[in-house]
Amino acid sequence: MKNTDFISREKECIGTVVQIKLPDSALFPLCFDEIKRIESKYSRFIENSQLSLLNSNLNKWIEVDDEFLMLLRKALEYKENTKGNFDITIKDTLDRLGYDSKYSFKEKKGMEKIFDEPVLIKKNKVMIKSQIDFGGFGKGYALDRISELLEEKGAKEYYINAGGDIVAHGNWAILLEHPDDASRAFGTVLLNGAIAGSAANRRRWENSHHLINSSTRLPQNSNKAVFVITEHGMDADAYATAIFTAGFSDGIEISKSLPIEVLITSSQNKVYKSKGFNVSYL
Repeated sequence: MKNTDFISREKECIGTVVQIKLPDSALFPLCFDEIKRIESKYSRFIENSQLSLLNSNLNKWIEVDDEFLMLLRKALEYKENTKGNFDITIKDTLDRLGYDSKYSFKEKKGMEKIFDEPVLIKKNKVMIKSQIDFGGFGKGYALDRISELLEEKGAKEYYINAGGDIVAHGNWAILLEHPDDASRAFGTVLLNGAIAGSAANRRRWENSHHLINSSTRLPQNSNKAVFVITEHGMDADAYATAIFTAGFSDGIEISKSLPIEVLITSSQNKVYKSKGFNVSYL
């Protein structure tokens, strides 16, 4: 089946526009219902989400379900794999910089506390010392869940795009957005798996953006864009975030220890590309 023969649907959710292409229109409700479930449970922008409930109970042991535990453990695994550069405890920093639940985009005074072990897990209970945010890998998890549901229904070829984070099975030509001009692409890759991009140009206000270095607690400005290709959406999303926030040189070193292919463009227009990142430049 040619890519052009697929049926396409779009919906605004999880803070972006999600586009899904399927051979059968009957599967669209299943996909978008799952996205809605994940957003309502894990969005820090929804006041009564389970994530918001946990964030409102700092320094208390709170019981969570198996899915929530899995995501927290994955976040800690990503943190270890990226030398601390994947960090879900940056919500206070984002709020301080103005990327808060009201989208005020107004910087506030003060500095947040940083703890050595901000997330503790004991059986099915969790204690957090700092508020947490799943934005660094949440879209990727949603893509993987949709992929799992589609596979269970027998779908073998499909395309799911959540604001540039993509899981696609089959051979799909993917455009890579130019970091200096969102209206054009600089290259294409042939994808059968997952790709995620991380760049500051989409969510920037005044002198800030949402990609925070875990050590300095400031927006990372040494990179323009990072693209990561791997098997699963959550891995691609998390590692693209961590490599961007680590900076150009540190991001390159981190990427070499991970099971990914990567392309990094620095703010000085230097480009690093791993051997297996097969891009066709336009």
